[in-house]
Amino acid sequence: MGSSTGGPALLSALLSQFPADFPAPVVIAQHMPASFTGALAQRLDASCALPVREVTGLVPVQPGHVYVARGDADVVLGRRGEDLVVRPAPAGSAYRWHPSVDRLVASALEHVDPARTVGVLLTGMGDDGAEQMAQLRSRGGRTVAESEESAVVWGMPGQLVARGGATRVLHSDQIAAQVVAWA
Repeated sequence: MGSSTGGPALLSALLSQFPADFPAPVVIAQHMPASFTGALAQRLDASCALPVREVTGLVPVQPGHVYVARGDADVVLGRRGEDLVVRPAPAGSAYRWHPSVDRLVASALEHVDPARTVGVLLTGMGDDGAEQMAQLRSRGGRTVAESEESAVVWGMPGQLVARGGATRVLHSDQIAAQVVAWA
């Protein structure tokens, strides 16, 4: 999942709809400074049935857990042996916004079968996440773009739609149910 302006409240609303037995991990890149992402993870943890943690080091990925990227850095997926892991990565100039949704999705495409991956691009300015989520869809993954009607800012999801990369364009009230159904 990727979001920016308007994302924290929406993430709380979405994750509160996920059941405790949700069978997949959730990794979130929310554009936000480092001083706020720990509090965001705590707030999300208190508002949903899934355990939520901020990614501050290498962490094995587990189904039914939520991983929030640390602000002012990026979060990437990788492998340690056969295990999928998530870790912070220093913010670099190759990506304009941080935590970078494009970098997160690019790393997922390297280490996870696209057919088993769902990308969700939520409210936010700019185009972060649009290019890599369009790639995800073209390689067999499923993607959701938040609709213009519900997004605080339709930049990021609008760019995904403009690139033909959205499997579904959904109002924020419909996103969680679709993701749960696809899981």
